[in-house]
Amino acid sequence: MNILFRNAIIFDGHNFSTANSLRIQDGSIVELGVDLSLQSGEESIDCEGKWLLPGLVDCHVHFREPGLVRKEGYAYGSKGALHGGVTTVCEIQNNPPLMASDSLLRKKLEDLKGISHVDYAPYGSLVEDSLAHLSLMKDLCPAVKCFLGCSTGAGGVPDRATLKRWFAAAASAGVKVVAHCEDNKVMNAATEELKDKPELFSRHDLRRSVAAEVESIKEAIEVAIEVGCVLHVFHISTAEGGKLVLEAASQGHPITGTTAPHYLLVNAEEAHAINENRFKVNPSIKYVEDLEGLAEIISSRQLAGIGTDHAPHPLDEKQRPYSKSPSGFPSVDILLPLVVESARFHKKEMESFLYAVTAAPAEEFNLSRKGCLAPGFDADLVIADPDSNFVVDEKTLPSRSKWSPYHGRKLSAKPEKVFLRGNLVFDQGSVLGDAIGEPLFYE
Repeated sequence: MNILFRNAIIFDGHNFSTANSLRIQDGSIVELGVDLSLQSGEESIDCEGKWLLPGLVDCHVHFREPGLVRKEGYAYGSKGALHGGVTTVCEIQNNPPLMASDSLLRKKLEDLKGISHVDYAPYGSLVEDSLAHLSLMKDLCPAVKCFLGCSTGAGGVPDRATLKRWFAAAASAGVKVVAHCEDNKVMNAATEELKDKPELFSRHDLRRSVAAEVESIKEAIEVAIEVGCVLHVFHISTAEGGKLVLEAASQGHPITGTTAPHYLLVNAEEAHAINENRFKVNPSIKYVEDLEGLAEIISSRQLAGIGTDHAPHPLDEKQRPYSKSPSGFPSVDILLPLVVESARFHKKEMESFLYAVTAAPAEEFNLSRKGCLAPGFDADLVIADPDSNFVVDEKTLPSRSKWSPYHGRKLSAKPEKVFLRGNLVFDQGSVLGDAIGEPLFYE
């Protein structure tokens, strides 16, 4: 459809624009301006002074399809994405079958057509079995994921020699590596030290400590520089880890990183106090100084964005005793409200936080036509009222898990309408129409 959006506060992916009108034709943005006139055959949408944003890009989700759809799947996860204002997801397979070959990636990209309600770009997996296939995987994914430390569905890299060999293979193939950085030796030592301290044994922030992340990021950066690998550190949870990434980048190395909303909004004491292990996540949630340090880095636009690490599990699994409870929780379904809350919580400029979920991740992962409101870009749009408040009700969220660690929290800027390539796909809480999501890396 050809649509003129009028009377809007437009954020173009980088800054709030002086324009208040935006025109789309045939699924693409064609013009921005002040008080544009309605053309023959156009539909007019009055934004009533609300935000008009690019569709958000969540660069880190786990939908577990194929293999573990009972926990989420794209049919549920992509509807949740729209609920959070997200129109593009970069997704990591952290359960078998890992995306360890070009044939597995091709099959996944094809199989998700007609299932996903948002555009999608699954990552490949950087494991021993994928090394021989990396050159063929390069054009099918935005990057390949490496788990340096053990986490949900991954045992980690056994030693530095293996890490060097894997990173070198990725460098040779010309493919970016995205890494989960935690050091198994540091974590194992902490677990051993705490085993006779029952009052501390379930402290996730002590078991998976600041040192565990920092030491792993140091090693990943050292090896990446040594072999010439392009490295992106995912879900940075510590201010010191963020500074290591910035330092490497300032020296001219292709090292980048992202964080997650929970590392900006929740501290370790709060996470530990929430029952049912709801905020148990890898890496663990850290401390006030880490929240503040990461918020400062996001405000300075020196990190490549914010991704949710959306990773739902059935609540009965989360309610198990600490040691048997899986890590991760759903959050893609409230990404825009969480980002807005993060900026306000830290009293930071809103534009930098919105940039962190629009243009920044789109540019980082080469998602052409995404993340910006400018002529030639896809008409992926979100209308939201930044001043409208709501209370998170987990039972109304689209995730298959039907729970949220943010249940009962007051947030704002709930998406009202979402458009994907010019199609109205979400309106006032309801997903509309067929699943029209398309793969962004596909031959």
